[in-house]
Amino acid sequence: MRRVLVLALLVAACGVSGPVLDPDEHVVGERQRLLQEPVDRLWTALLGALPAEGLRVAHQDRARGAIATAPVRITGRDAQRKLAEIGDLGRAHQAGLERVSELEVRYVLLLAPAGDAGTRLRVRSTIEAIDRSSPAFLGGGLFQIVPRHVEVPSRGVIERDLLSRLASNFFTAEEMLLFLGEPGID
Repeated sequence: MRRVLVLALLVAACGVSGPVLDPDEHVVGERQRLLQEPVDRLWTALLGALPAEGLRVAHQDRARGAIATAPVRITGRDAQRKLAEIGDLGRAHQAGLERVSELEVRYVLLLAPAGDAGTRLRVRSTIEAIDRSSPAFLGGGLFQIVPRHVEVPSRGVIERDLLSRLASNFFTAEEMLLFLGEPGID
């Protein structure tokens, strides 16, 4: 009984602690931009633009400059195709993942002051591939489908897309082309 209690506490502790959000650390797939907007104005604009993009804000920490979204679920046949577009399939195959039933994508936006009136905006994501097709056998011949979760590194596609969509919500077309670093593209 004592071992079960200790194990339960360890599992609970692992679930509570999350990754440390270091705005200076580079994460694979992240995208960043320097904006000539003050942090306060951009913070408010982002909190208004995320719901317009279908993203629900799950947590915001103004002191750390972090906004985390609730997971976006992608299911059905689209999940396998979408994973091939946005994630590192090599890592997924190394982990033994063969079939994807659904994906969960979470975004983290980090804002930090840059210069006098500028802001550094970083967009990061976590992609979790879920396989619900493998049955796990429990005692007495009973079986249950236990989903297998594998975190897949991002290729930066969804971060770039989110950054573009957010920029279009509060910049003019000309400002957005300069913001994205793509002048001359219509």
